This record gives sequence, C-alpha cells and structure tokens, in this order.
Amino acid sequence: MQLKVEHIKQETPDTRTFYLSNVSGNKVNYKAGQFITLVVNHHGEEIRRSYSLSSSPDEELLSITIKRIPNGEITRYLHTYSKPGDVWNAVEPAGRFVLPDNLQGKTLFYFAAGSGISPVYAHIKYVLNHQPSSRIIVVYSNLTQQSVIFKNELNELSERYPSQLTVVNLISDEGKRLNNLVVEKLVKQYLPQGFTEIDYYLCGPFAYMRMVRLTLLYMGVDAEKIHKENYVLETVPVSTSGITFAPQKLRINFQGKLHDLQQGENQTVLQAALQNNLHLPYSCGAGVCAACAVKCTRGKVTVVKNEVLTDAELSQGWILTCTGYAVTDDVELDFGS
Repeated sequence: MQLKVEHIKQETPDTRTFYLSNVSGNKVNYKAGQFITLVVNHHGEEIRRSYSLSSSPDEELLSITIKRIPNGEITRYLHTYSKPGDVWNAVEPAGRFVLPDNLQGKTLFYFAAGSGISPVYAHIKYVLNHQPSSRIIVVYSNLTQQSVIFKNELNELSERYPSQLTVVNLISDEGKRLNNLVVEKLVKQYLPQGFTEIDYYLCGPFAYMRMVRLTLLYMGVDAEKIHKENYVLETVPVSTSGITFAPQKLRINFQGKLHDLQQGENQTVLQAALQNNLHLPYSCGAGVCAACAVKCTRGKVTVVKNEVLTDAELSQGWILTCTGYAVTDDVELDFGS
C-alpha cells in the first residue's frame, strides 16, 4: 500500500510523529499495538523497517512515532528529508502486540521505555475509548524529562480518567531507574492481590524487556500472560547451528491462490518464496517481529529462531517463514484469503 505524509509533529528533540493517510482512500484495518513496515529504496537498495503505530484504529489518520537513532540510516533519512505530501510504500499492518479480545473488567500492566511507548499509547487510547471498566497501569522509563514522549497527552488522559489510567514515570537522571526490585515493588504496590492473573505488556530495548520478563516469571506470572514487542528490529543473519536442511516441496495458500514451490537446500521458506516471485509479507527477517507468521496446516517446519511466537501458538501450528525451514515434503502453509 501507499501512504501519504499529511503532517509531522515534533514530540521531543529526537522524536517525531508522522501522520499518514492511505493514498487509495480505503480505510487501513489494524489492531491497536500493531506496526507497519516501510519499504524504502535507499541508494538503490530495498530496505525494510518496521515502526509501531501510535494511532488507535478509532483515529482517522495512521501515525507512527519515530525516534532518530544516531547510527540509524533510515531514521536519520526520514527525520531529515521527509515532508508533508511525500508518498511512502508500506506493507499492511502486522504484529501480535495486541489487546485481549475481551477487555471488560481487565487490568493491564505495561512496562515501556523510550519510544517503546508508541504501541502502548495506541492501546491506552483504544481501551479508554471502548471499555470504561478496564484499568491500565503504565510504568514508563526515560533518561530525562525532555525525552518523555506523549508527556502532555498522557498527563491529560490520566487527569481525565483517574480511576482507569495510572502512569508512573521513572526518570534516570532523577535517580529513578527500573530494576528487578523496583519491578516487584511497583507490581505489588498497584496490585496487592491477583497480580499473577493479569496481562503484562513490555516494550523497550531487549535487555530491559528481558529483565522485566524474568522478574515477572520469578514472581509467579505465567509466561503466556507476558507480551513483549521489539520496537527496534535488527536484521541479522539467521544461524542454523550447523544443521543442513534438505530441499523440500512447499504448497502455500496466499491471497486466495495456491502456489507450489521448491525450497532449496538450506533455504528458508521466505527465501524460497521470494526466489519464486511470491512476495510474502515480512519485515525483520530475523524471527523477531512476526510479520511473516503463518499457520502450517500440514507437514513440519523447523523454526531456528523465534523471539515472538508463544508455546501455545507454536503448538497450534504457527511458524515464521523468515527463520523456518520445511523438513518434510508435504508442507502446506495457509495465509488465508
């Protein structure tokens, strides 16, 4: 799809929100917390970068909030050269950092750091607009007061919905930092009872999310109740640990059509599809974002790296094409219609 930049808002000195409309005029369907993948032609090379949607599906325009990374080639380019009227190529929204189907009476606990607030902000707006019986607690970590994204908006929402929304700001240069002891203290402070029964959402740097997740697991929270989202996706080579994967036949149901392909030796499902001009959805190429997730309805696929699918989803047949290798010759994958 093609998205037009309608306007740009400076959030902090290094962060901007880009408001986008669909060039076709059709409504873009997505869930709060999902991301879009921009397809950028940079110096003759196609580069894909995923950015969480900070907008809620209730809003007219899509929005993505992008922090400029000092060594980030694409974020620097977007910050420096993008302007209203530009048209971007993008892949349809994807991602599994989404809300439960039934929000009534739910308590949701968030840990966000830096620009990891983007999908959390989308969740907050959607929940407050749709479910007055839900409660939201957000622990938001930043280096300085000046780096707090959506500071005014979050304050206004907290004042408007005091019984529903609680935002706890932790500012590093004020001596307030998150560690395992602080995680445990805050959870028990705001949820003195029943903290193992609710859903937790984590978004921030890898080490940050790992620390929070391990702390929650230690406290007795079930792994299925901990949801995490990587907002910086590093494209890295996929390691197969020296395993050789033999050629296999594939059948893929994509956009209502069946495609029979041959997967070459040590070739992922995604690589086989792209080689055969079948442009399946993908983004990170590293088993991190789930943009390429699909259900395997027959045969067996080995996924060598997975940072996003849960054990329950794997048991239901979900796989990642970017790090998945067919290991039987009867594999069938179904993207639906």
